[in-house]
Amino acid sequence: MKKVSLLVLLAILASTLLMAAIPTTIVRLTIINKSGYDVYMKLEGSSVTQGFYYLTVPSGDRDIPTVKVFTIMTDLYKRTTWQCNGTKSTGTLIVDGNLRLTFTPCGERACTWDAVTLQLWGCEKNLLTEVTTTHRIAGEPRMEKVTYFRYLSYGGPSWDSAYLYTGFWNFGCGTWYYRIRTYRLPYGCAWYYQY
Repeated sequence: MKKVSLLVLLAILASTLLMAAIPTTIVRLTIINKSGYDVYMKLEGSSVTQGFYYLTVPSGDRDIPTVKVFTIMTDLYKRTTWQCNGTKSTGTLIVDGNLRLTFTPCGERACTWDAVTLQLWGCEKNLLTEVTTTHRIAGEPRMEKVTYFRYLSYGGPSWDSAYLYTGFWNFGCGTWYYRIRTYRLPYGCAWYYQY
């Protein structure tokens, strides 16, 4: 009888230690899709949790957004996102608490900080808007706006930066450069959703 009790006690102790070894904090990840296209996100967790999630959010727009709430474990995830009709981006997603990600309409620029005039452009239909904070596009805590798309830029070439151009057009007497660029927000280390 003592051997059976000892075995049961050891089994309970072993299961308790195994459960304590892996952090199992569960949080909510809310994705708000206003992009006009479906959003797909693949999250691959660290070797500690070995979490793997493939999240799908149907298309929504600014007037009628699609909101999905997912329950995931806290971790530092390797992220792959497909948005704006298949545009793929990679990076990390830091999940250490409840988080909301808003995917903005595709091709629409978010606010742009002008370092010379210390003002934001583009927040109110491209009208100049004064702000009192230096935190870019400050909003609600733990909510981030995600923007990612490619666009064509062109103009008269500056030969000092010719290595940046994708190619050149020659029309009659003039030469024009073109360059495929990427617009993405948020950027920097102060964000949970990182490129």
